[in-house]
Amino acid sequence: MSSKLNSRGIRVYCMLGDGEIEEGQVWEAAMTASQYKLDNLCVIVDNNNLQIDGTVEKVMSPYPIDAKFKAFGFNVINIDGHNMEEIINAFNMAKRVKGKPTAIIAKTVKGKGVSFMENEVGWHGKAPNEEEYKLAIKELKNTKI
Repeated sequence: MSSKLNSRGIRVYCMLGDGEIEEGQVWEAAMTASQYKLDNLCVIVDNNNLQIDGTVEKVMSPYPIDAKFKAFGFNVINIDGHNMEEIINAFNMAKRVKGKPTAIIAKTVKGKGVSFMENEVGWHGKAPNEEEYKLAIKELKNTKI
């Protein structure tokens, strides 16, 4: 908001998890961003449907995420969060939006590219041991991104 008020032209990027947006302060900030037309703000939501206690649907569903951000006055862009071209295009589109903040909803897979980590809630906040690390690196080297 300071950048907007002082006409500094600074863009602000905020990364949020889909579990994190179950919290009220996120929506208070979203209301503020919309109220003050913070078109220099770009929120990226990592929508992998997993959080520490399980799926976001079972814990406290934030769905439909895009509709909620639209209701709060955001420009919304839905993308495949593993597709670099879509990511770059979304950031470029967000820069051109005037009069409202942008939310990029990036659909992702937690642990993508590592067979034993993909879509496994148990890997939330857990580091692999040495053997798991070596296997993960081997699998990632063989993955096309």
